[in-house]
Amino acid sequence: MKKFLKRTVAMALVLSALISATACGASASEFSFKGDIKPTEDFGYSVGDSLTKAFKEMSENNPISSDIFFADPTAVEYDGRLYIYGTNDSQEFTAKGGFGSNGYGSINTLACFSTDDMSNFRYECTVPVCEIATWAGCSWAPSIVARKESDGKTHFYLYFANSGANIGVLTSTSPTGPWTDPVGGPLVHNGMPGLSDDPVSWCFDPGVVIDENGTGWIAFGGGDPMHSDENGMRTGNCRIAKLGKDLVSIDSEIVKVPTYFHFEANELNYINGTYVLTYCSNYADRSMWPVTMGAAPQTCSMCYMTSKTPLEPESWQWGGEYLTNPNQHGYPFSNNHSHLQKFGDKYYLMYQNVSLLENMDKLASADGFRSIGIDLCEVDEENVVLSPSKMTDAGVEQIKKLDALALQEGETMHTAAGLTYYRDTENDVAFVSNISAGDWIGLTDVDFGSGANAFAARVRGNGMIEVRLDKVDSEPVASIQFKTEGDGFEVIGCDTLKDISGTHDLFFVFGGNGFVFDQWQFAYISADSAEQ
Repeated sequence: MKKFLKRTVAMALVLSALISATACGASASEFSFKGDIKPTEDFGYSVGDSLTKAFKEMSENNPISSDIFFADPTAVEYDGRLYIYGTNDSQEFTAKGGFGSNGYGSINTLACFSTDDMSNFRYECTVPVCEIATWAGCSWAPSIVARKESDGKTHFYLYFANSGANIGVLTSTSPTGPWTDPVGGPLVHNGMPGLSDDPVSWCFDPGVVIDENGTGWIAFGGGDPMHSDENGMRTGNCRIAKLGKDLVSIDSEIVKVPTYFHFEANELNYINGTYVLTYCSNYADRSMWPVTMGAAPQTCSMCYMTSKTPLEPESWQWGGEYLTNPNQHGYPFSNNHSHLQKFGDKYYLMYQNVSLLENMDKLASADGFRSIGIDLCEVDEENVVLSPSKMTDAGVEQIKKLDALALQEGETMHTAAGLTYYRDTENDVAFVSNISAGDWIGLTDVDFGSGANAFAARVRGNGMIEVRLDKVDSEPVASIQFKTEGDGFEVIGCDTLKDISGTHDLFFVFGGNGFVFDQWQFAYISADSAEQ
């Protein structure tokens, strides 16, 4: 680090600022990168005259990704972070060139993002489901649970729908993989005992939960009624079963849940000894609804039922409608799928709509490509009652600041413009790629503490990164340029043009073309350490 600072062009000015800042109480900190940090050089790169358009405002928390369509949310908490998985609609969007309707047929992967502050989200991976479960052709509507096993490791169980045909499961000891297929075929299908004589129309949309005893449960099914004793209100297409101790087998009879207007989008929660089934209602006529039960659920809305003994059909009680269709919240009509997740002391409701498509002004040329939003849901835990929730652009509040003095991943964003993400599974690293001049990343409530005077980033290729504060079009406070050699990453550093302290929105604006951005960090290098 001392070599990096001594080789900086404006070192004398920096030392003067360091001494002043030290007197004001700034605390020294070091970079956490492995290996040497090379000083920036001038290669003549520029960010260009215009910035790439972003499809999400810095003032809005929804949708959580500004550039990837994904839907059917599910989530699991691990090591202080919330990992969110969804059907990778971007795969179908790309296959169709950004036009036409989402038919889901090209989707055979799942997308995953994570967060610990509910505002800045990190791209984690794209799970190549059908490369792992080679018997499957599609991967939709995941549900994930985690449990610490006898080997002392936390194991993750990722369930998915192979179109409407059957349900599979992948396992891993990391929320980002690598994943394996423990069954070697579908876990649930209409040809298995308990379903072969009474199948469901769509054998899909698994919803899984682990209760306080460590027992796993799976709900699934959807579509229209299949038998003469079923109708639009009592479709008979929702089932539940207990999972085996291994969580990759069925260990009970498969029971029909007496839902109302059930169509799809099953998820399970376990709250205060009660199992909570959430699902999306169908399009059937509501005239048969008993008036004694209050208002009927609206078309294509999220509903819930509760039970303390899920294998007893008569134990299931109607909870009500807790999230109406997106068109009741100012968004275009679309199907829905929700996941209720407690994180910290709040319940977060994850859902889908087509707001990203709308932000892109693509509604006239494309439809059905969905994005995930998050709002709060008030839950009465004692009585297990879900209050009606909303969909908003504003979303939820950031619950902690992003630490600028800690090593951060480049693929973390609140919003971003023009770039994509990639995960190198062989080397277990994710990064930002396909960067062009004018592309940028924005982050909210980034904490510089009592002061920072240096910046560094791990990059590969040829380009530049300008650091800007508070507004994306503000003057840069730091800038690095680089030409790395070979296929390896290099860490490039610079002094900031001024000491930075307190909390700011942070922007990385890119110049050059064809480089990748892996990690970044700020530091405060004291005058004493710089002079050594």
